[in-house]
Amino acid sequence: MNDDSAQGTMVEFKGSRRFDGIAALEAYWMSVRGNRTVPLRADIDPRGIESALDYAFIAERVTAGIVRFRLAGSQLNELLGMDVRGMPITSLFGPKSRGELVEAIEGVFEGPEVLEVGLESPAGAGKPALPAQMVLLPLKSDLGDISRAIGCFPTRGSIGRPPRRFELSGALKRTSLASEEAPVIHRRPAPRPQPMEGFAEDKAPFKGKPEAPRHAAERPYLKLVRDDE
Repeated sequence: MNDDSAQGTMVEFKGSRRFDGIAALEAYWMSVRGNRTVPLRADIDPRGIESALDYAFIAERVTAGIVRFRLAGSQLNELLGMDVRGMPITSLFGPKSRGELVEAIEGVFEGPEVLEVGLESPAGAGKPALPAQMVLLPLKSDLGDISRAIGCFPTRGSIGRPPRRFELSGALKRTSLASEEAPVIHRRPAPRPQPMEGFAEDKAPFKGKPEAPRHAAERPYLKLVRDDE
């Protein structure tokens, strides 16, 4: 499927009744993507998705079938009743749909593809039925591999008692992206803004060997040797 076809299919998604945040995140991803197949993780500025930050997350594919949250908005923490950073994305899914969803998520990184699914957490004690939608969009790491993704997971209604886990309840849409990138238009890079608190990844501490202090050169020691013989 060529790039134009992919964008056309994504426009069709917007015709359906979508939850808060999904259209905003997708529009932002497409704007930073430009004429590339997949944008870089470094291109993402949280100020571009302020309206979706509570529902947004960054995920990392660790290996085949294992994708973990690196960053997550406050709503995802509320759904599971804990900080989800470092947890597998499958922790949000119930056993009936987990296998199918894992396969679909793999397509985001391997295709690459855009994934959009309809979900629902069934009712239980202290837990009203909770509909949700998820969109997952691929990103490249600084190394150039497609091992990151940005997503949005809004729900509609009262969360109730956590943890909440979701099963497929609606369409599962997988949109293939172009297999080859179009030529990139090189622009002068703008100064990178400071990331917003709460959606910034920790930087690894510098562990380089400190430079040894430089001491002033010592005065050379001269010894006079006389030979009177």
